[in-house]
Amino acid sequence: MFNLISAGEKVMIEVLDGRAYISEAKRIFSSFIDGNFKNWGLNKSGPGTLATLVDINEIIEDGNLVKIFTSLNPDLDKLVMTQTQIIRFCEKHPTWLRQEGYTTLFLTKAGNEYFVVSVDVFSGGLGVSVLRLGLDVVLGGEDRHRVVSPQLISSAT
Repeated sequence: MFNLISAGEKVMIEVLDGRAYISEAKRIFSSFIDGNFKNWGLNKSGPGTLATLVDINEIIEDGNLVKIFTSLNPDLDKLVMTQTQIIRFCEKHPTWLRQEGYTTLFLTKAGNEYFVVSVDVFSGGLGVSVLRLGLDVVLGGEDRHRVVSPQLISSAT
């Protein structure tokens, strides 16, 4: 379902305090911020985070949002990134965002509900939308949309 395109690269998001949230990140998302960040109660600070290595995967098979994320790991909590981490990734690693009208996806969580944050690169800057994970939207593998997630560490010793 995926092609790991960041293999061999150390893509890092440093320690963050969790205070920033997407609905207020107008400098980073200068083209568009989806009103559903506020409508769905996502306009809140989150927890602080440790330094986190991330993987960037390209989707190479068709799939809906649930299939895309559970294919990476059935334990969705291991794929969650805070809004502050998503903002920082977009600031620090813009070259890893999918270009040419396609999207880069991140999984986040508020309460017990998972949300998919979709970042698009436009000529006027970045735009960001939010979808509920269960929304039955199918993304085509031929479009090579990207998924950013915390690097999964093997438990094998």
